[in-house]
Amino acid sequence: MKISPQGPAETGRRAGDPRPSQPEPQRRSKGRAELPAITRRRRPSLPAAVRGNLPAVRSRQRWLPSLVLALGLLAGWMATPAAAAPPQPRVEARAAVVMDAASGAVLWQRRAHRPVLVASTTKILTAIVANDHYPARKVLRVPEAAERVDGTRFGYRTGWLIRRDQLLTTLLLVSANDAAETLAAAWPDGGRAGFLQAMQATCAELGCTDSTWRDPSGLEAPGHRASAADLALLGRALLERPLLARLVGSRAVTYKWPSGRRTVLSNHNHFVGWGRDPGALGVKTGYTTKAGSTIVAAQRRGGRTLLAVALGSDHIYDDVHALLGYGFKVRPAVGSEVLGVRQEQPGAAPEATLPPAAERITGRVAASPSPLVERLGLRILAAPVPSAAFGGAACLLLGILVLVWRRH
Repeated sequence: MKISPQGPAETGRRAGDPRPSQPEPQRRSKGRAELPAITRRRRPSLPAAVRGNLPAVRSRQRWLPSLVLALGLLAGWMATPAAAAPPQPRVEARAAVVMDAASGAVLWQRRAHRPVLVASTTKILTAIVANDHYPARKVLRVPEAAERVDGTRFGYRTGWLIRRDQLLTTLLLVSANDAAETLAAAWPDGGRAGFLQAMQATCAELGCTDSTWRDPSGLEAPGHRASAADLALLGRALLERPLLARLVGSRAVTYKWPSGRRTVLSNHNHFVGWGRDPGALGVKTGYTTKAGSTIVAAQRRGGRTLLAVALGSDHIYDDVHALLGYGFKVRPAVGSEVLGVRQEQPGAAPEATLPPAAERITGRVAASPSPLVERLGLRILAAPVPSAAFGGAACLLLGILVLVWRRH
């Protein structure tokens, strides 16, 4: 009986039999080819709709870790304000404040509402009252009290006739007490006392709440007190009056005496007069023995205007540099105090106001942003540019690294 070399019993051939005509590798390859078929029979088949969505699912799974990591880094950056906030200003003044001129928001303060002696920064309000109530070409007679007043005098003599603008020039540039007394004595309703009442009324109209005015020059009269917050508001009001703003922002002006002689007056406010601070706008300095040195300064940078007040300091210029330097690095915080907002009287009807111009044109009222969007916006605005750029670059780099890792 012959055993065929090819047949079902091929695997049972004896040693020495001739090799089969079919090579061994084909047999092993056939065995491997059958394995997927066995696997397919054991694995349940998926519906066609599910199999079609598998690439999208895998894509989402690949992007999900990167998205979670980026959101976590962003949330951590938003939740660490101390790392992004600039250091607090080093200020020597007993009372100080830095205010955003556009909004009135307080950016930093120290005893801003404490009434203290303020010396010749009083003349800011004196100039505002005289500018608002006296005609530009009004001529005023110098009273005897002006010639005898204490402190800094320009040299006016009793009976001289001086125009309003000339008095305002010497009042603001060289802090002339005799100019302040001349302006106050010319008040048509009550003279000097009536002028002081007008100062108090004007101060209240501008939103001041802490100050009482008893002297037009700022000498130490009983009860004469003002706060840093009120002086910031007065400084802003002065800058809104073109003539006064031009005077306090000038390094020097030419002055014509009644005799016709001309002289050049340098600004006593070195923040402006020295010309070392680009964007310096003014406003006024002061000094008495009891009040110490005082200053109201204003500066404009990058489209923003800030006012800084330092009262009772031996280094007023260092103080305002520190205050303004800090103020231009930050933005008003949520819930910060806003100066100059007058409280409504109980029962008074609210004043009719118009919406912003963009809303009047479109007829739509903008919805307030969500808390997350508002917080993110404030965080981005308040953070220094290098910190924000570094944080964004770090998030982007980590996201790219995670993506590359997932692909490999």
